[in-house]
Amino acid sequence: MTSLFVMVGDLSADKHTAHVIANLKKAVPDINVWGVGGPALAEQGMETLFDCQTFSVIGIFGTIKYLPYIAKVRQTVLDEIEKRKPDAILFADFGAVNLRLCKELRNRYPQLPIIYFISPQVWGSRPWRIKTVDKTVTKMLVIYPFEETLYKRRGVDAMFVGNPLTIDLPKPEALSTRGQFCRKHGLNENDPVIGIFPGSRKQEISAHMPVLADAIRWLLAERPNCQFVIAAAKPMIKDAINTRIEKYNLTELVGKRLFFAEPGENYDLMANADILWAKSGTTTLEAALFGKPMLIYYRGDWPSFLILLAFKTIKRIGWPNLLAGMGLVPELVMLDCRPEKLVKYTLDWLDVPAFRENLSKQLQSLRSELGRGNFADNATKQILSILKLNDKAALGGTRQ
Repeated sequence: MTSLFVMVGDLSADKHTAHVIANLKKAVPDINVWGVGGPALAEQGMETLFDCQTFSVIGIFGTIKYLPYIAKVRQTVLDEIEKRKPDAILFADFGAVNLRLCKELRNRYPQLPIIYFISPQVWGSRPWRIKTVDKTVTKMLVIYPFEETLYKRRGVDAMFVGNPLTIDLPKPEALSTRGQFCRKHGLNENDPVIGIFPGSRKQEISAHMPVLADAIRWLLAERPNCQFVIAAAKPMIKDAINTRIEKYNLTELVGKRLFFAEPGENYDLMANADILWAKSGTTTLEAALFGKPMLIYYRGDWPSFLILLAFKTIKRIGWPNLLAGMGLVPELVMLDCRPEKLVKYTLDWLDVPAFRENLSKQLQSLRSELGRGNFADNATKQILSILKLNDKAALGGTRQ
């Protein structure tokens, strides 16, 4: 029986990797998949040693308190790999932990296939990590086309398998119309709708809500007909947002000019908002594929940011701008993340609809940069090849 160890560090990677594991199980029904993951991988029958949701921390000081737990996970993983002797390792993202494990495993097991799906952003900061990849990883399966070029130039065996968003985003007919969305949430269909994505972690809510609260009040003073819909990624995040709404005296606006999109309604909000205020991250790429004008913002703790600043190798942080190779949408980071800037850009877009329409077309054109075909199918073929299971899988057989 083929044994595969899997390690992911967040819910996004868990979801994408689960698609790959589902394919592997169809091709090789008796494959034994075990490791560190979340609910999506568990649903595919993976034996979960640790739940990856525990790692949902950001910044240096957010991580420090988890170091003993991370050390425990690392040691348990190494012990289990020694005991079970898997046929291959599949890492997904989570570079801070996974790259260190790559080095340790390669030292211990020189012939063990190590497959890396969803590259850590070595091109964004700490580029010397590419050396670790080159010396330890058997195959790098990347989800952005420029990553394949970058790795191959450094001698890494890399393949662009496509981006999950090309198949994960729902089709327009599966989403609410603007009329349906507005009626459900008590919005006026004819007034501007601004969708706000403050983040999916409590630390992000704490950092961003003071700026967002001031910007909401400021914009309403300029344009009283504006409506704001805040995306609550999960129930505990909605509680954190509500706490800040009370703290910053926005309670009187709730149900009148300030509304909530519930968990699971992110795509409906993206599709029906006129403008988005989006925290830097995958959300900005999703919004780009919807063709939505957006402001990308980010505030975090200064020590983490200064370290990033010291080692970053790119000028931009927003996915739309990275893929376009130019500044399509504004990025408001740290000191630039101020209420007046959110208000200024929003007013410009509200006052010049033609500008918004042109930007929307440019953003939608980025879809072609993310590849065609199913990323999970492409990744599965590569993994089966490395495991030397292609012929058996094609015949519907299994390895004993």
